[in-house]
Amino acid sequence: MPYRELAAALMGLTLAASPTLRAQTTRPDSTRGPDATARALPAMQVTASAVATDARRIAQPTALLDGAALRRNQGASLGETMEQIPGVRSLSMSTGIGKPVIRGLTNNRVVTLANGQRTETQQWGHDHAPNVESADAERIEIVKGPGSVLYGSDALGGVVNVVRRPLPSADGPAPLVRGRLALAYNSANLSPSATLVAEGARGTFGWRLSGTGRRADDLRTPSGPLANSGNLTGYLEGAAGWRGARQDLAVTASTRDETIRIADDPITEPGYTGRQEIRTHRTTVDANLYRGGHRLQLQGGWEDNERAEFENATTTAVTLGLRSRTATGFVHWHHRPWLGITGVIGAALQHTAFRTFGSETLIPDNTTTALGLYALEQRSIGDWSLSTGARFDARALSTPGNEVLGLTATSRRFEALTGTFGAVYRATAPVSVAVNVARGFRAPSASDLFANGFHEGTRAFEIGRPDLRVETSLNTDLGLRVRTPRLIGELTGYVNQIRDYIYLAPVGRPGRVLDSLQVQQGNARLVGAELAVTLPLHGGVSLSNTSDAVHATNTTNRTALPFVPPFRTATTLRWEQRPLGRSLALTSEWHARQTRTFRDDVAPPAWHALHVSAGTSRLTARGLVHIDVSVRNLLNARYRDFMSRYKEFADAAGRTLILRLSADL
Repeated sequence: MPYRELAAALMGLTLAASPTLRAQTTRPDSTRGPDATARALPAMQVTASAVATDARRIAQPTALLDGAALRRNQGASLGETMEQIPGVRSLSMSTGIGKPVIRGLTNNRVVTLANGQRTETQQWGHDHAPNVESADAERIEIVKGPGSVLYGSDALGGVVNVVRRPLPSADGPAPLVRGRLALAYNSANLSPSATLVAEGARGTFGWRLSGTGRRADDLRTPSGPLANSGNLTGYLEGAAGWRGARQDLAVTASTRDETIRIADDPITEPGYTGRQEIRTHRTTVDANLYRGGHRLQLQGGWEDNERAEFENATTTAVTLGLRSRTATGFVHWHHRPWLGITGVIGAALQHTAFRTFGSETLIPDNTTTALGLYALEQRSIGDWSLSTGARFDARALSTPGNEVLGLTATSRRFEALTGTFGAVYRATAPVSVAVNVARGFRAPSASDLFANGFHEGTRAFEIGRPDLRVETSLNTDLGLRVRTPRLIGELTGYVNQIRDYIYLAPVGRPGRVLDSLQVQQGNARLVGAELAVTLPLHGGVSLSNTSDAVHATNTTNRTALPFVPPFRTATTLRWEQRPLGRSLALTSEWHARQTRTFRDDVAPPAWHALHVSAGTSRLTARGLVHIDVSVRNLLNARYRDFMSRYKEFADAAGRTLILRLSADL
């Protein structure tokens, strides 16, 4: 069956399935606080530290989306799912296509991980979102600011890790079989979606099969539908593993097929019906060995990502094709405490082979090999929790050249030394202070260096620059954290200085049509602040607010940077009844106008929208059943979001009804 038919097939299978799986005992949802945006201090965070650590002892700002908050915020894309977190936005193409923007940085400056495995699917422009499925994720972990010590190149702005649920195990002799079902509907683009999971175990051996299907029609806005903005997604994943007393092993394989319709300005491109078809196959092997208080963690991964762009809806001729095959691996030695010091010493290897196909050429075939050696350690001394780390990276990129691009065989080598130091004073006290200084880097990609052609996705001619230098950054965070019965919150300010910042600048005729985009390099500074605060009131009622702002400047020419979001604030009044799991919420969201735009970028007016939601949970003999209903943009406000690729010619979604049902089977 073609992958693009998985959505319809899966939804049909889901609706026809009968509840024949074994009953399970499940504890009620343990999410505390009114929403993810209020959970400034999650109980555990591993992406920032590589070890299981109380998040209050981690100096670097992090966020965690899990439990009821993840269920309520689940969107069709990773960026859409995360965009309510302070400091995180979504660079979007209607609902379903969105990539994370962390503190004003996106594309190759944010690393995305699929359960710890690095992905390489979003490097060719703002229309290339991460092909990582989060519909059945246990949680999403976000690191704000440089994470290069653990994740190397591109983790200059942040890291996003979509973490799967652990494989089940059966405690007794009887086998365990259970399942989960999640259904959703979004009226903004008449989009049904379904996720079906079956998993089981016999003793220490566990397995899981899961699938997600999603279809979206054209986006509905207060001014009418946005033509050619739908998409279709199918995702399948299988995993199996064995867990012993002193070792464990798990293998996961997944495939994702996606068709994206790309809208364009009806004035300059009337009747445009271009599309992208994307296929991603991913395999991961994880193993752990436990000896004498030490843990040796090994991971090997393989990813095959193929992206084909077409000029119209009916053609089968590929205009521009991009395919990357990436092998990744790392080994981590988590050593036992020594003089009170705990941490990890590791090495990571990555090799990517890239080729192009189709009638047009944008980037030459190339290969990239990278090696990183690093250590990250932490220790508590009295009222202080300290962490420090360092890493060395070597990265080589080579191309055999390309006659169409006028490029001869070329090789480039990049090296970088990064580090981090953090301190938290009185980490577990009601009030604590955290400071973190981190250095990140990003090596130029092949598209940065050698692009020389028309990119169907950006609808522009892109021109690279072969003499680019490595981007480096120095980021300083200062945070105040409060956790008392009357107040839960975190206020963080940061300054991120980036040297040799790489960006695409429009050249040619200004206005609605850009003749081309050319890679440039300069220095940049981003200064910002984030607030997440919750006030528990009375009888399950709480009031919360999240706000974020970032001021970004190209200090070389004193201009603004691209894709930097304006100030945003959102206030939520929520009532939750426990232990029944009932909830009601009203949210007021306001976005300022971006007064500092990059070159000829369009800055829509400020906008305000109201959202309401309600939910209920019930514990049945088979497990939990959750029903969530929300209406976004309740008053059907007409507005355009600055972070939308379509803001020049299309409004954002109007009043939108979102229904969600999830159940243990």
